[in-house]
Amino acid sequence: MKNILIILVGLTGLFTGLDFLMNASSLSSFNMKILYMFSKWEESLNLLYPLALVFALIWTNISFIKQNTIASFYALGLSRREFAKPFLWVAIGVYLLFIALNFTSFSTAKDRAVMVKKQEYGVSKTEDLFFKYDDSFVYIKTLIPEQFKIENLTIFKLDEGKIVETYSSKEAWYNIHEWVASDVVKKSKVLTADGDEYLKIEHMALLHTLKNYQPKILTSIYDEHQLTLYESIKAKRLLENQGLSTDFLVSNIYSKVFMPLFSVALVMILLFTLPFHARYMNLSFTTMKALGGTLFVWGILFALQGMGKSGALNAEMAIILPVLLLFFYAFYTYKKSDNLI
Repeated sequence: MKNILIILVGLTGLFTGLDFLMNASSLSSFNMKILYMFSKWEESLNLLYPLALVFALIWTNISFIKQNTIASFYALGLSRREFAKPFLWVAIGVYLLFIALNFTSFSTAKDRAVMVKKQEYGVSKTEDLFFKYDDSFVYIKTLIPEQFKIENLTIFKLDEGKIVETYSSKEAWYNIHEWVASDVVKKSKVLTADGDEYLKIEHMALLHTLKNYQPKILTSIYDEHQLTLYESIKAKRLLENQGLSTDFLVSNIYSKVFMPLFSVALVMILLFTLPFHARYMNLSFTTMKALGGTLFVWGILFALQGMGKSGALNAEMAIILPVLLLFFYAFYTYKKSDNLI
């Protein structure tokens, strides 16, 4: 745990410091600089904690080998599997801690940093949204998520591919689980007894619409902003009910839930493959291979994750399958450990 904290502070400090040096000039005040640095630090924590887990294992294991600690444990009758348990429990515990954090605003730190940099922190706007909602299409001129407000809302209700009604409102406000538009103008086609059509215009005090479309979900779906895990799952269900694509949301969920598990698989692989005594290995070369291999695997998985988010690859193929393959190999090394000390 000590080594995890040291490496995590070092990696995230480097990430945050380099980013701050490149962007400090665009930040308006000292308070904004502190907020920006803290948001980037949170973002880097979420990104780099799997690497810190594996690097800490390598550091701890190499230290034990140098001090002949592992050989002493084995001499006392401890098996490799028993020796590995504390490492695995720590790795799983850290993973579960960050999964829990991703259900909070911790997971939206990247967007917060972007808003601070653009001097939009506190109030941001998303403009010109057009999307399907049940049997209608919705156009939103301006969405202000922080104020739970829509400016200039128009709803086009369709029947057999033709517009039969429209609802227009200057303002709408989010109310717990739905949007409420005020001073609504309803326009509809009406057939007379003679079969003639005319346009009927009515005024409505209120219109309840867009159920379960939370402001942050709207912003994320159509502006690709970050969501917490809970909001991502809710948004995925909402889009599925509307028959819309959920590729970006699915990739986002998988990247937070499944992608970090590669660190647990690598911890298992390294624990069951690294020699236990310095005379059986070249410490410098072994350390270099372990660190290089970890960075190589992380880089490949990170590239595949990007392809999954862009839609170039199926999210399951890009994110879940590579992690599963790592776990298959990890359990293979676990099984082989029966034949080792």
